[in-house]
Amino acid sequence: MTITSDEKRRRINEVLKLLHLDKEQNIKPTSKELKKKTSIAMELVTEHPILFLDDPTTDLDLTTTTDIISVLRRVSEKGRTIIFSINQPQYSIFSVFDSLTLVASGKLIFHGPAQDALGYFQSAGYKYENHDNPADFFLDIINGGFSNILGTKEDGRDVDKYEDLCKRQHQVTGELANMYTHSKLYRETRTKLDQLLGEQKLERVSAVETTCITALWHQLGWIIYRSFKNLMGLTQDTVKQAVITVILATAVGITFHVLKNDCIEVQMRAGLLYLLTVFQCITRVSAGELFVIDRVRFRHEHTSGYYSVSSYFFGKLLAELIPRRLLPSTIFTLITCIITGVQTSLNCFFSMICTVMMLAYAASSLSLSVGAGKNTVAVPTQFVTIYFAFMLFFSGLSLYSGSFLPTLSWIQYINIPHYGFKALLHNEFLGQNFCPEHNTEISRCPNYVMCIGDEFLMTQGIDVSSWGFWENHLALVCIMIILLTITYVRLLQVKILEVLRSWGRNFLQLFK
Repeated sequence: MTITSDEKRRRINEVLKLLHLDKEQNIKPTSKELKKKTSIAMELVTEHPILFLDDPTTDLDLTTTTDIISVLRRVSEKGRTIIFSINQPQYSIFSVFDSLTLVASGKLIFHGPAQDALGYFQSAGYKYENHDNPADFFLDIINGGFSNILGTKEDGRDVDKYEDLCKRQHQVTGELANMYTHSKLYRETRTKLDQLLGEQKLERVSAVETTCITALWHQLGWIIYRSFKNLMGLTQDTVKQAVITVILATAVGITFHVLKNDCIEVQMRAGLLYLLTVFQCITRVSAGELFVIDRVRFRHEHTSGYYSVSSYFFGKLLAELIPRRLLPSTIFTLITCIITGVQTSLNCFFSMICTVMMLAYAASSLSLSVGAGKNTVAVPTQFVTIYFAFMLFFSGLSLYSGSFLPTLSWIQYINIPHYGFKALLHNEFLGQNFCPEHNTEISRCPNYVMCIGDEFLMTQGIDVSSWGFWENHLALVCIMIILLTITYVRLLQVKILEVLRSWGRNFLQLFK
């Protein structure tokens, strides 16, 4: 917060130039090379004293790999510590390492100066050829390629090659780990660590506790800004969604307009509202991906102190959920009502839009609560789809039977579409008369024609008072609050689990 805009821009330009990204700025990275460099740039620009990287050279060509390693080397020469994992590096890359750690099967095989690693293994009896790559030499040792030194070679016995390899690797790993624990390097490292732990024991703080320097409003503003920017980058998808919505709404509107019949006007109007309910529910199934797609980035940025869980949660809801759900719902409802010729007052129209929004957000909240914290979208999507299919089926039954079946009446209390559908019916039919005076068409109808909207509401078991409308809105609000709270708690699980693990490590440290 204390850094000026000029200083921020200077840092950004330096990092862009350092990673040769100055010609690639202000675009979304798509290639693996750009994604790797962008991830590194995000860490370099904050100027932390220690930089952790997980396999920064994987799936990159030799030129790009060498370029990234040289950049990291220049950064380390400025006094910053670079720690990263790497598998089978080239000799030119290995030669720039200051410190080397070898790990196999979760066991520490070596840790110390990189230039001392060859001498360490040679002193143990391993022969190193000058033309060998040190990294390949170490991996060959770990994988049991030199097991004859440790006396694990089979003498003339024909054993299964795979089982033989696994046994040799397991035995070699144990021998190498044991050899290191008795080495001088291990004792020196242990002495340094014990000294550091002793100094920090009285004021030790959990390493996973997230501290956000910036204010909540600052974090919220940038999350909203980034979400809108990402949304603008999906212009084609947004346009396609709008076009499909317009076509579908037009088709539905024309169908109901052509089938318009004064004898069944009430039933047709109720069927139209039921279709509106179906559309709001089915199109909200995909809302569960909101927190799944960015799960990895959220965990990284949150634990790095970029923002808190609350700012991320509300920022994503405000910037992505509301605009992406508001536009299709409004377009579909508006076009359908205009084409079908629904005659309603301005007040009733806005009440309908409000009800549609409440239904859409409550349905989206269900998808979010099920999908938050998951690694994949498929399972939550299937669950939500099945839920809405059953709930819409029961709502359709209640439309034609007048009420829920007695044995299934409890379902209405957990039925999100039911609350939205009842509110739409109340708003549309209250005080309406669908049989204009002197209408000769009505007298020709073969069956009894229901003309009064209040009469239809009573047959559906809907209270015709104002509370009959607002009780459904209250139910949707309560459902939405409960489901969003569940979503927020599930996002907090990442932080809670890491803190619990840290407490467990601290507790075990007391007995060492």
